[in-house]
Amino acid sequence: MKESANRDTALEHLLLAMAKTYPAFTGDLSPQGYQYDLFRGVWILNGTGSLLIESPNRPRTMTKKKDIETGEDQKAE
Repeated sequence: MKESANRDTALEHLLLAMAKTYPAFTGDLSPQGYQYDLFRGVWILNGTGSLLIESPNRPRTMTKKKDIETGEDQKAE
């Protein structure tokens, strides 16, 4: 036990030492012209009350190919 107490406590775990870091995203991903209704849990078009999910012009969902948390989904295609 004395040996482990004498070891350098500043050593960092290998996964932490090798991990890539990215700047935190500070942008706004809210769809323009819509507001989120917390009670109903949906995005609503300002002024009309129509639902974003029913709009033919809604933004399409993205895949996880751009996953920057782990990068595991950016493997060769």
